[in-house]
Amino acid sequence: MTDLLSLCAQEIHAHDHDQFLCGLFVSEDHREAFYALQIFYRETARIRDMVTEPHMRLMRLQWWRDLIADIYAGRAPNVETGMHKEIIAALKARNIEQDLFDRYFNARQFDMEDRVHDDMASLRRYSEATGGTIAQIKEQAIGLSPTDAALKVGAAGTLAGMLQTIAFQARHNRCKIPTALVKKHQLSLKSVMELTCTAALKGCVKEIVAECCKLIKEARECKVETNPVLLSTIAIEDYLTRLEKVGFDPFNPNLGNGRLIKQIKLGFKAWRGSY
Repeated sequence: MTDLLSLCAQEIHAHDHDQFLCGLFVSEDHREAFYALQIFYRETARIRDMVTEPHMRLMRLQWWRDLIADIYAGRAPNVETGMHKEIIAALKARNIEQDLFDRYFNARQFDMEDRVHDDMASLRRYSEATGGTIAQIKEQAIGLSPTDAALKVGAAGTLAGMLQTIAFQARHNRCKIPTALVKKHQLSLKSVMELTCTAALKGCVKEIVAECCKLIKEARECKVETNPVLLSTIAIEDYLTRLEKVGFDPFNPNLGNGRLIKQIKLGFKAWRGSY
């Protein structure tokens, strides 16, 4: 079955199943653009984790910035893979505001250095400028106007993703929890690097979960019509609920995946026209 999918859709199906399912609710003429932009997001979000040298990270981010700039300038972009070609094709066929990409790249620059956000407000602004902006770009890619609801949902997804990767970051001697939270809860970064879940870590995680929930609540208060981008709330809330059930322990092996339950909830929410 996957052989019939585009390269981007195959990659999303294999590595980002929640977004693959959301894409199934996009009309067929826009679906490939939805998957292509999710690949763009994954590729640019992973630069920090995949490239060790700071100057090489900046070069890689610039490569993507130049690719997007070439598309808007009508030049032939320098492509490396078939997925890049699909991203280019998707963008050429759609009228997406270039300013959104500029905002995204400017915010993503933060990842290229080993810095940590000062406080929750700073982390939220970053999350809105990265995941939130991509959500708005995806709305335009599927023929909709960008909404504040998507900005909030995308930001919540970025925060949830940060929580999901705490263990991965710790194994590489990194911790993305804002400095103010670390100080407030007297979190020992050494214990995080040792993958030890302390009361202090649980306190930090609980506050980030609360911020995710706040963003989703604000998104729903926008009262916009449901669309496939906003359906991401199902997977986000499912993860947050499971995290709460294990006492906000991000290292707990029983966090699980919950794929079947998410599929049922997703179909039900889409049918009801809610998110």
